[in-house]
Amino acid sequence: MKRPALAACAAILFFAAAAADLGLRSRAALHEARRQDLWQASPRLKTEYYNGLLEKELARLDKGLAAGRTGKEKAGQQAALLKAERDFRLAESPARLAWLWYRTAAGKFDSPLNPWAAQARARLPAAREAWRAELAKQNLKAEDWMTE
Repeated sequence: MKRPALAACAAILFFAAAAADLGLRSRAALHEARRQDLWQASPRLKTEYYNGLLEKELARLDKGLAAGRTGKEKAGQQAALLKAERDFRLAESPARLAWLWYRTAAGKFDSPLNPWAAQARARLPAAREAWRAELAKQNLKAEDWMTE
C-alpha cells in the first residue's frame, strides 16, 4: 500500500515542479519581452542601460588593473570587447527581440497552468506588427513566413 501512495506523491511532485519550472521560465521570457517593448518605445532607456553595464564592467577592469590582477594589454582588449558587445546589443532591434521573447513565452513554455504564456500569446500579434512596421520603415521587405 505504501508504494502506490509514494508513486502518486512522486508523480504529483514531479508535475508540480515541471509546472513551476515552465511558469518561471515563461514569466522571465515575458519580463524580457516587456523590457524590449519599453526599449522600443524609449530607445534612450536601452542606451542608458547598456552604457551603465559597460561602465560597471570597465570599473571592474580598472580595479583589476590597479590591483595587478590584469595586464594593461589584456585590460585594453577586454575593454574593446565590452564596447563591441555594447554596440552590438544597441544595434539589435527591440521590436524583433520583443516578438521573439513573446513567442518564446507563449510557445516554448506553454502549459494549462501558466498565466504568463496566455499574456504573451495575447501580446504576440501586436509585437509582430510592430516588428513588421519597423522593417517597413527601414524599407526592408518582409514576407509573412519571415516573421512567423
